[in-house]
Amino acid sequence: MTSRALQEASLLILAALGAGSRPGYGIITDVRQISGGRVRLRPGTLYSALDRLRADGLVGVDREEIVGNRLLRYYRLASAGPGLLSATATGEKTHPAAAAGLRIGDADRDAAAAALGEHFAQGRLTFDQLLARLDATFAATTQGEIAQTISDLPQLPAPPGDLLKSATCSQG
Repeated sequence: MTSRALQEASLLILAALGAGSRPGYGIITDVRQISGGRVRLRPGTLYSALDRLRADGLVGVDREEIVGNRLLRYYRLASAGPGLLSATATGEKTHPAAAAGLRIGDADRDAAAAALGEHFAQGRLTFDQLLARLDATFAATTQGEIAQTISDLPQLPAPPGDLLKSATCSQG
């Protein structure tokens, strides 16, 4: 298995396969549902990620069927996949793909910036501290880096729409 950190899409693919064997289209729809519509995989992205996950020994082909003159390939988690999912969900740092190494996107940076703004509004940060932390937030590329900008602040309650995300993601 590789030591490179898994990207968010790869972890979502593994989470989708955690429920059982799925064809490509099923994985795409499950990832969209798991992410609350935030991540919409295109077929090219999905199959590139599946190829990498297969090469890393995390995903395997379960079976293939011919349906309407088209090959339908079902994917499943390989033996290392469930362990990776539980390590990531609990935030264990011993695994190379732990959540701290997960790459982030603009939505993650925006959420951290909003949290920093709320802490500033509540008087927990000075204006200079806010600016320095915002600079670090928008320069961050991983969950671990972004978590450092807010790790010493109390956790804000999650908005009602973010209950799934707050239950499945941990601060690095």
